[in-house]
Amino acid sequence: MSSSQRWLLFWGAVLIWLALCFLLKALGVIGDVLGYFWAGFLLLAGIGLVVSALIPARPVSGEEVIIVDLQGARQASVEIEHGAGQMEVTGGAPPGAALTVNRGTGMKVSSRIEGDRLSVKVECGPSFAPVVGPESGVWCFRLTDEIPLTLSVESGASQMTLDLRDLPITYCKLETGASNVTLIPPARVANALVDVEAGAALLNVQIPEGVAARIRFKDGLSARHIDQKRFPRLEEGIYQSADYDNVAYRVELHLEAGVSSVTVH
Repeated sequence: MSSSQRWLLFWGAVLIWLALCFLLKALGVIGDVLGYFWAGFLLLAGIGLVVSALIPARPVSGEEVIIVDLQGARQASVEIEHGAGQMEVTGGAPPGAALTVNRGTGMKVSSRIEGDRLSVKVECGPSFAPVVGPESGVWCFRLTDEIPLTLSVESGASQMTLDLRDLPITYCKLETGASNVTLIPPARVANALVDVEAGAALLNVQIPEGVAARIRFKDGLSARHIDQKRFPRLEEGIYQSADYDNVAYRVELHLEAGVSSVTVH
């Protein structure tokens, strides 16, 4: 569904609800139009967020993208602040680009280079609401595989896919609230570190084949579903591949989750 279609659907529903409030007042059913209207407006916005999370949006062919150049950097840090809705982060940036992201209302992109290090920050608002976000309804980030990276993602209520398997990311930090997250760590990094802080989230971590992992849980009420054939339990809160110290590629996961369900396989 395009942004114009979402705009028409949302505001059409708002006008219908406003008209219904005035009708109910005229019939003597309610007395406070404004109070009922705002309650319904928030309800519609919440329904929009739920629908966005449950029904995957479709990419829009030819959607305009923003390209951030590498500017000769030998390493880079990428920081993403995301409001709510849908987002995906993968590899696939074109040669010479640090990242690409589809253009959308409510976005701010800034970058600076110090020495050989490029720092990029992207602030993007919600993608589920009308008149904001990208045309497709999904923020799509494509990162470079040409230089070592660090990645920081901060998001609210979201449906996210972080497919980092083809990226040279040495450190990834994810902070999220009530979200559904699929996380695939880097597959070709000697020592990668991934920190996750999640609230009421559904977290699915997929460790690539050939990558060893050490998984550390901090205190929380999360339900844990760990593939202990690949990652046997060492002690309370720690799981580790048997060959962790003897393989070329490994990842250390630090997971701090609240009322969440965490699956690692």
